[in-house]
Amino acid sequence: MKMQVFALSVGLTWLLIPQVTMAQSKGTADEDSAKAAVRFQQAVELYREGSYEGALAEFRKAYQISPSYRVLYNIAQTQYALHDFVSAHRSLVQYMAEGRGEIPADRRAQVDEMLAKLEERIAELRISTNVTGADIRVDGVSVGTSPLFGLVPVNVGTRKVSAFKIGAPEAVRTVTVAGRESVKVELQIDESIVTSAARAPGAVSSSVPLIERTQPQAVSLIKTTQPPVTPGRTGLIVSLSTTAVLGVGTGVFGYLALNAQKDLKNQISTYPNTRDNIENARTRSKNYGYITDALGAATLISGGVALYFLFSHSGVSPKPKSGIASEPIVVAPTVGGLVLQGSF
Repeated sequence: MKMQVFALSVGLTWLLIPQVTMAQSKGTADEDSAKAAVRFQQAVELYREGSYEGALAEFRKAYQISPSYRVLYNIAQTQYALHDFVSAHRSLVQYMAEGRGEIPADRRAQVDEMLAKLEERIAELRISTNVTGADIRVDGVSVGTSPLFGLVPVNVGTRKVSAFKIGAPEAVRTVTVAGRESVKVELQIDESIVTSAARAPGAVSSSVPLIERTQPQAVSLIKTTQPPVTPGRTGLIVSLSTTAVLGVGTGVFGYLALNAQKDLKNQISTYPNTRDNIENARTRSKNYGYITDALGAATLISGGVALYFLFSHSGVSPKPKSGIASEPIVVAPTVGGLVLQGSF
């Protein structure tokens, strides 16, 4: 800890010397450098107090306001204190690249030693999936889209690797890696769910032309006496379409709920595992179950409404008795549909 605080103090001196000189020569012309110096001072104080996350935020803000390669060294030190070895290694490499010939030989030797130490605490993952276009995440942070080429550097320890594609449950694997280890991780996403979810909107829209094709037939029967669509028939069409859509949704989310339950069982039986993984799996299982139940209930209600309109719309007109003279055929609208009155 003392070595790290000393390194930060040296970095602070390097940053302020050119700023003091510049302030003497330009006065208040360089406000950005002055603001960056204030941020840097706050970062050093937070680091010494052990508030590493706050220190990292201030160091990054200082570098954003007035980029100086010297700040990258302190950013790397803070990331190392947070055990983010991958980010610390990346910051030191950037520090060496931007500093080039301005970095003293003794500091270069110190950085080389730190880089070698960090490499002992970094592993690599080769992540593959069975679908394209899936978002690949490590510990919840996106690292690219499948197919993912090359190796992904990660910190040693237990890592959560996942792949997410819209319309399918997230594929998750937990791996434990050691320093300089290279591990292959395969994530399997159920392609049938992705396909069915992609086709679901098309299935809904495809019902519209079917309804439109049935309307001309109704017009041909009553075109001389009645408009083509009655309120009862409109209610029947709407309720049938709604029932079909809700039925498809119930089936899709029912399948997702079953897969979520399987994933929960896998998470519970996986060792070692974390409580967060199990709780996330349990939450997904509950949510999919609730949605499936709600859609199922809505499907039943919509189906009952459709049956009501069906039976009320298909009322039977009274048959004429024998021996009674034929009467003109009259089409009369009713609450449930149409009634034909007369003799044939």
